[in-house]
Amino acid sequence: MATTVPAIRVYFEGSAQQYNAKRWNIPNHVEPFEPLPADVTCLVVPRTRSLFMNAHYGERLEISLDETKTWGLDDENDTALIFARARTPTSTFCLRMVLNTEKFIRHQRSNRYQVLDRLVKDAQFHSSHLADLQGQMVPIHYGMWLMNTGDWAGRVLFSITQWCGVSWNVLELTQMNTKANKILIGRTFEALHDFGVIYDDLSHVESFRHAIIDINSPGLSHEDLLNGKASCYITGFSKAHTNHRCMRRVPILPLGSFLSDEEVGCVETADVLAPLDFMKKENTDVSASEALEWYAKYSELYPDADNMDVLIAQRARLYPTVPSVCEGHLTVTFNGNDEYSRAIIRRTAPVDSAEEQELTPDSDPDLSPEPEALSTVVDRLEQATLEGSATTS
Repeated sequence: MATTVPAIRVYFEGSAQQYNAKRWNIPNHVEPFEPLPADVTCLVVPRTRSLFMNAHYGERLEISLDETKTWGLDDENDTALIFARARTPTSTFCLRMVLNTEKFIRHQRSNRYQVLDRLVKDAQFHSSHLADLQGQMVPIHYGMWLMNTGDWAGRVLFSITQWCGVSWNVLELTQMNTKANKILIGRTFEALHDFGVIYDDLSHVESFRHAIIDINSPGLSHEDLLNGKASCYITGFSKAHTNHRCMRRVPILPLGSFLSDEEVGCVETADVLAPLDFMKKENTDVSASEALEWYAKYSELYPDADNMDVLIAQRARLYPTVPSVCEGHLTVTFNGNDEYSRAIIRRTAPVDSAEEQELTPDSDPDLSPEPEALSTVVDRLEQATLEGSATTS
């Protein structure tokens, strides 16, 4: 028997009303989401510095409550999500919202519908494939929610996730743009690949808005933030796929020269290296050619080592002062003093490689809803009657 998820209230400061929201079950999707903490009954969106939209060039734009409510009325301009920072006395959450859904839900070719579709696909991918990574390198996802705001912004469909911090597209214009923080972002993408996830949405620099650094991490000094000690999260998995067996040959670290996709061994790894300026010509302790030569010789000496273990050994041998991809989850020693001595890797916590993930016959990385599922989405939105009609604050 399905568990009933309690409704919550959402209140926008500056508004005369608050709204009831209920968990919205994605049609034909059975994987669970994380439950909200038991003490979360009302999410408050503060009046200032809490409503945002990402501009086409990657900048985060703050918007007003009046500007927010018009989203969904203009198909030409409404191509980016509205997102809000919502607070409780103990936690902060991110609401990614699609407003006025009844205005466009039957127009599946519209820009607005595509935004909604990406939001749903992202939620599906989280609950199906990222449960073990939540709170570490991806945000905790608390599911999809629906509220009827009446004349304010119609039916609003939104996701609730952990608030993770500030986008790299914003931080790279500040003093946070340090080599240590770039290495932090690179490590996070490498860890995703080692888990078997390929992001598949890095074709332009603007996509680095989905790399989020928690600049409010408790207990960290300003110097710690500059030195890459904060937590980094990747968001926006609407185009992601699983069962990726990463065959990169170099780490996402400063390489000192350009490498082709073929030399890197993984197209997406190259797509991360370039925007972080890790392939620009400069002097580095280890050159790109030296890293490739070491990888080739070590792989030849130990053909039974899987690619992840070769990369762990390469990082430990050539880049000993740089944090490992699985920092805190493994130790690496070598069985000799030779440059190519075999690495002894001891994992202190389970880390699933792509090879260890079991494939099922009907597994399909494309999580697009089937046509009948889309029809059900339309029907549910059109027929939804919530207690969540506006109530006086």
